[in-house]
Amino acid sequence: MIPPSGFQVSALWPHLVALYCATLLPLAAGLPPIIAIVESVYVMTGREIWKQIARFWGRLFGVVLLMWAIGSIVLAILYAADPGRFTRHIHGMPGPWLIVLFAPFALAFGLLVWNWFRDWWSLGRVQHLLVTWLWVPLFGFVVLKVAIGFGLLDNPAGVDLDAGSLQVWIYDVPAVLLNSAAQSRFVHLIGACYLTAATLVLSISAWYLLRRRNMQIARRSLTVAASFGLAAALSLALLGDHRGYAESSGQQMQIAAIAAEWHTQAAPAPFTIFGIPDSRQRITRAAVDVPWALGLGATHSWRKAVPGLDELEAVNMARIHDGVAAFTVMDTPWANPGGAGDLVFDLEDTSNLGYGLLLLRHTAHPAHASDALMAAAARDTIPDVPLLFWTFRGMALLGVYAIVLFGCAFWLASKRRLDRRWFLRVAAWSLPVPWIAGALGWIVSEAGRGPWIIDGVLPVTQIHTSRADMIIGTVACLTITGLLVAGAILLVRLVRRGPEGLKFWPVDSGKAGRY
Repeated sequence: MIPPSGFQVSALWPHLVALYCATLLPLAAGLPPIIAIVESVYVMTGREIWKQIARFWGRLFGVVLLMWAIGSIVLAILYAADPGRFTRHIHGMPGPWLIVLFAPFALAFGLLVWNWFRDWWSLGRVQHLLVTWLWVPLFGFVVLKVAIGFGLLDNPAGVDLDAGSLQVWIYDVPAVLLNSAAQSRFVHLIGACYLTAATLVLSISAWYLLRRRNMQIARRSLTVAASFGLAAALSLALLGDHRGYAESSGQQMQIAAIAAEWHTQAAPAPFTIFGIPDSRQRITRAAVDVPWALGLGATHSWRKAVPGLDELEAVNMARIHDGVAAFTVMDTPWANPGGAGDLVFDLEDTSNLGYGLLLLRHTAHPAHASDALMAAAARDTIPDVPLLFWTFRGMALLGVYAIVLFGCAFWLASKRRLDRRWFLRVAAWSLPVPWIAGALGWIVSEAGRGPWIIDGVLPVTQIHTSRADMIIGTVACLTITGLLVAGAILLVRLVRRGPEGLKFWPVDSGKAGRY
């Protein structure tokens, strides 16, 4: 895996967008269905308290919506101004200026709807319910766009690398949209968004109950969150393995690294649930295996083998040889500042040109690379095995914790025993769990891609950094960090005020009200 010093600033754009989406998108996409469920209960029963519950959580959603709109505008402007952004090599997608022009309208619409949640305006119950439900597919579409974008990086279906310009062109838009990696990412992302929002509602409601504040609202909110969160947690557990394996070499490499499978084993291969990976010796010490689990979970087959890291490295070595054969001269300003020339390609081998470009990390003249340099480039295609090994298991462990937490919440809510203080303390302190699990998931996904921006097509070493790239990248990171901090402070203030401070519901008398 390329060390952090080998990453150029422009190559950090996917990771910055991932950070932004992993922080805000779960709430922006996860809160609307919960609010819509609460408001549906209000429309069906006519009970005022359900309306006030929807107003309170809608206020928090309005803050998230405002942060999302502002952050999108800032990122779009900085992205458009960045001369070194990695997608200058990708063509066939709408330009960033289209996003810049559209973002202010999205912001204005978001502020308008936020005002609806704040004052409830004069809309009827059914009309307001329709507006609330409208946000569910809208942000579902946003999640789909994120899934398609990162799915293209994982599995470059429908794209081709132009040998003359070293630019990636999208030639088959339906293939990009129907990418199997994008579909599996969408399912996983939408489930993670729903789980994160449910945890937020659960934790805040538990915090109110511990302090005997807003008890009638908190009980009902916790009950809704328990049911919704349990469904989301179980769906992630049942559907999460569908994004685990694909025929692309990058996905196979990622799975082998997660399992620390150094050598191909007989099918169905066992899965190492615990061990100490040793990247130098290429062994896993003190390994504890579950028979057949890797083969059945990854390939859903008894007979299909899961290639090991050694075998995949050998395949990549052969592809690097073919990539080197794709060109005889590589004298461009970015590869050799001392001179520039024309590229001469053997068009028969351009499908592996990206693997040949991996040699740019080791030499400015890949066409003259030795076998030792090619072997070093092949080793670069192996991700950081210990990093993926432990982050994946941390993510899985937190997923099990979420199932147990929401299972307990659902059981206690069904028995009307939500006054158990041990559970309320655990639920209140569980607020950061889904974000930690999501961060670990992004690390697995992005680090698992190894040296590639676009798997097998465009390596990180193809991008170069200028002073402008560094300045814009730094400004983008600081801006998004400041936005997230400001939004978090505003959300904490709203939670501390609570429904009674916002005058959504009278202060409780201290006794738990009836459901």
